[in-house]
Amino acid sequence: MADWQERITRETTPAIRAEHDLRYRLAAPLIAASAGWADLGCGNGVAAAAALPERPSARAVLVDIDERVVARAAEELGLPDAVCLAADLTDPDALRRIGAELLECAGERIVTCFEVVEHLSSFVPLLQWSVELAREGAATFVISVPNDAFWSIQNPHHLSSWGEGAFEELRRLLPREQTLLRQISLTGSAMIGWDGEPTRYELVAEIGGERAVASHFIAAFGPRHGELWRGAVATQGDVLGQRRWERQRENDVALAQKELDVLEQELAQARAYVERSSTWFAEWRAYIHELERQLSLPLSGAGPDELPEVREPPAESPQDQATPPQ
Repeated sequence: MADWQERITRETTPAIRAEHDLRYRLAAPLIAASAGWADLGCGNGVAAAAALPERPSARAVLVDIDERVVARAAEELGLPDAVCLAADLTDPDALRRIGAELLECAGERIVTCFEVVEHLSSFVPLLQWSVELAREGAATFVISVPNDAFWSIQNPHHLSSWGEGAFEELRRLLPREQTLLRQISLTGSAMIGWDGEPTRYELVAEIGGERAVASHFIAAFGPRHGELWRGAVATQGDVLGQRRWERQRENDVALAQKELDVLEQELAQARAYVERSSTWFAEWRAYIHELERQLSLPLSGAGPDELPEVREPPAESPQDQATPPQ
């Protein structure tokens, strides 16, 4: 389990997988009823495959920055005929290419873009492209961004920060016909028989109120924005895996701190050596220059301004000149 879960894998902690699964379940009815589906930032396809009840019949356009990741997503989803594109979503030409592939199919189209916007150096091209297609009725978009106030720590992989204010600014740039949702994190517990046989429960969860802080914000816009599924997902937590991860993290931090301490000691020793060497060199240079001045020699390593003044010997007067012998 990594400290920062940016691509979902089967080793991802169950709580984070449930968050991603829920977002795809949100769009699952639209994907099932559409002729075309584009998944921007598809990753490995693990979350989408877990959330979609059966293999999508829509023409799929899978997009990610990494070509190998896109190929794995197509395999995970069981879509050998999917259009796999390695594309930069900040590039208008790449977005037009995605749009052309999506518009190849006639009928309803949906675009999902979950946990992608915050990774882009600029989301303006993506926003302009998606709003244009939505206003033309060409596709319905469902996007999500994390609520940084919920996480309260800086993610090194995120290039933009999101909160209530930032999401409100984004909302104002979207078409007026829109659906907004808040994703809320849940916690709970369950009872099973002593033998541990799998048991299925139908849960009732009361969600909302003043203390409900969104982990993510969801925005949908386009012809079918109001048809998003509503619901919650609960999954069994991996307590042993979580404990192992926490201990591993503590161990990694301790080892990193130990390595940092060693590096700081080595740096301090190197700095002291450089200071001693600089002092010794300055003293040695001054001594050599003093000898050179006494010998009226150019100063070693000196520029023109540091050269010693060369004095011409005084001219002899006529009286001082010796009379040559007769």
